[in-house]
Amino acid sequence: MGTGKSPEGEIDEGVRRIEGYLLWQRHLSDARARAEHTVAPLDWLTGAEREDVVRRVADALADTSRTALRETAQRAVSLRREYEDRYALLKRRVVGWAFCGLAVVGFVEGLLLMR
Repeated sequence: MGTGKSPEGEIDEGVRRIEGYLLWQRHLSDARARAEHTVAPLDWLTGAEREDVVRRVADALADTSRTALRETAQRAVSLRREYEDRYALLKRRVVGWAFCGLAVVGFVEGLLLMR
């Protein structure tokens, strides 16, 4: 059963998913590294306590990243719609002015031919 998408569209979607996955994995890795750096001075923690604190801090940082990424993605969609709307309006205006220009040229040419 097909999805109704062209093979190129499916490939593009797959690439976007892979990019998103890799981006998210980088954010998780960065969150873990920052959490470990934050907890490092707490030398009085036991190994299990240290791991628990690192996990909690990393989870909090990952949640912050997730929220920021979602907001960025939503803004990108909003900007894309806005751009597409403005582009469509500009295109209609250009086509309209082009037709007006052609009409004027045709009118002037008609006047010149009537002489």
